Amino acid sequence: RDSVASRGLGDVYKRQIIAFIACLYSASSSTQPPDPYRIPKTEYGQPDLQGVWSTRFNTLLERPEGIPLVLLPQQAAGYAEMITQGLSGNDDPDIDLFGPPQLVLVKGEYRSSVIVYPENGLLPYNELGTTVSAHNYFGGVGFDHPEQRPGVERCIESWGSVPMRAFAYQLFHGIVQTSDKIAIISEESVPLRVIHMDGQGRPDSIRSFEGHSIGHWEGDTLVVETTHFSDTNPERASMGRPMLISSKARVSERFTRISESELFYQYTVDDPVYYTEPWRGEFSFTRDESGHIYEYSCHEGNYSMVGALRGARVQEAQTK
Repeated sequence: RDSVASRGLGDVYKRQIIAFIACLYSASSSTQPPDPYRIPKTEYGQPDLQGVWSTRFNTLLERPEGIPLVLLPQQAAGYAEMITQGLSGNDDPDIDLFGPPQLVLVKGEYRSSVIVYPENGLLPYNELGTTVSAHNYFGGVGFDHPEQRPGVERCIESWGSVPMRAFAYQLFHGIVQTSDKIAIISEESVPLRVIHMDGQGRPDSIRSFEGHSIGHWEGDTLVVETTHFSDTNPERASMGRPMLISSKARVSERFTRISESELFYQYTVDDPVYYTEPWRGEFSFTRDESGHIYEYSCHEGNYSMVGALRGARVQEAQTK
């Protein structure tokens, strides 16, 4: 009887253990997800976007045919490496300074293009846009005069101008907020960008490469509308054919801080001069804890423009 009783108690004990384990499993599987990220506020009660934010990725503006927008990690690594092969022969040490090539990571997803609409990932150029953009941005359109060379080569534009863009080396942008203005300074040859949160306008006759930006808050998202662009230089830097912005363009931007280290950026370009429809792009900035913005001395010691034009004249003389 004792052995039978012992077996009975053992069965009861086992059942209790099983029930206890099941209870633990049930409790762990029903654990509530963590609270959503709460954006810190400035002393003025606005969402705090201040600090230094950076980008470094090989993701192209446009997406090649047949490649999905979102890639798996292994696919992303292979595609980033393939893009890097297009930079072979590069003499800029910055491109190789920060580790292996990588695609932009947006909310945990590896993206194969910055453009998210149209769904094919291509700039929806009209006939004029197709004609004007029919060259590689860095190749320019000739060597007869400086205006045929790309703006970044001439130190007159940067990746931080509207709409903001990114390249394969590290680009830093500092954000400072007051109650009625937001300033963005990019570590490149670009003037201080001021976003007027008080609605301050600009006469239509005053136009510039950067345009004029007016912002407002939609919840925790900074929304910026930029107009008053100049037609002097419509090209914007891109790894591929250039992005074009005309004086008729309106660029809408949205900045949303979604974690301590990620600032989600979206923009829409509405420009009937060069495009058949509005188009959208997006990527994420990464917070840089060093907080440093350094002077970008683009012209000092820069002999590339003189050398390029002089070299073209030598080649012309040799062919005569």
